[in-house]
Amino acid sequence: MLSRLQDFLSRHRRKFIVTGVLVGGAIYGARYAQRKLVEYQERQAREFFERTRRMHHFESTERTCNQVILGMGEEMCQAVLHECSTDELLEQLRQNPSNKLELWEQMKIVSFTRLATFVYASSMLVIALRVQLNLLGGYIYRDIMTEQRQITDELKQQYLSLIRHFITDDGIRDLARFIRTQVVEVLKNMPLTRQLTLADTEQIFWSLQMAINGDTRHDPNSKMTKYLLPDLSRLQQRTNCSPLLQQMYNETLDMLESEDCVGVCVHNVSRGFVLSCDAIAESMGETLQHLAPGELQQQQPGTSSPSSQSNNNNLLNVNTVLLALAKLIPIISGLTSHGYDSAARPHNLPTQLLSFYVVSEKSKMLGANVYETFSSG
Repeated sequence: MLSRLQDFLSRHRRKFIVTGVLVGGAIYGARYAQRKLVEYQERQAREFFERTRRMHHFESTERTCNQVILGMGEEMCQAVLHECSTDELLEQLRQNPSNKLELWEQMKIVSFTRLATFVYASSMLVIALRVQLNLLGGYIYRDIMTEQRQITDELKQQYLSLIRHFITDDGIRDLARFIRTQVVEVLKNMPLTRQLTLADTEQIFWSLQMAINGDTRHDPNSKMTKYLLPDLSRLQQRTNCSPLLQQMYNETLDMLESEDCVGVCVHNVSRGFVLSCDAIAESMGETLQHLAPGELQQQQPGTSSPSSQSNNNNLLNVNTVLLALAKLIPIISGLTSHGYDSAARPHNLPTQLLSFYVVSEKSKMLGANVYETFSSG
């Protein structure tokens, strides 16, 4: 019997070897696959945890960013009001002086300058703080993941204080003065008696926007760092400029000068002037209700000539009403006579601009891209 078993094993030895190899290989393959599956699941879990953690940190950064923007927006608005104040002109006009026409010409320039400055400055502030806080947030997230502490409280304070140049130093002042030169150029040949439709007003703002954007040396869109941030030499004089702070400063400059930031600023400014014209139209409608019918003129459809309007003011189409530039100036000045005020109802124009720029999808996407770049760098 033993000899038969030996003969059987001898005759089928190759089959047993092949079978053993196949079975052993299958077992090894199954264990290898199981181990790889476990590793894959662990890796997926780690990546999911990291994505969730990064998302929570980003959302926290965004909430902080919005709060900082609105907080500093109040200061920015006050800086614009201070630089483009009409208080002294209004006080002089109340006294009915002999140079009243000259004062109204100055009011014309200051009113348009202040509105345009609000449009540009609000956009620039939102973009700068989106970039700064998301860049800083990316660094902080990397510190958390690597268990390092490169970003100290002192460094955070130094870095975030860079934007103070825009609000309290020369930024707003330089921006408003540059915009004023363009306003003078656009409006210098426009008399106070000029009759304007709403479309004419929109054309003025479009011309002003083109004049501002067309100056390649001072354009607030492509040269926003000129207004937003101090020179590196001034920064080094003011603070103990560590290598990391200098690196973050240079990275911020690169981001603000990138095509993405310039594109977002151009889009915001265009939308800002649209919001301004909407606010002007609404205020014009309210103003017309208080004018005597004989004071109104309405452009005839298909013509450029005005006609007197004696019908009920409620029936007027604000798009066809002609209003003298002298009557438009108080409307524009009134829209920007107060700064950011979230409690006021309805919101004034500076509040509308800041609120719109904060929730703008393009601005939020810009912040997300900056965070992604620096949190995974």
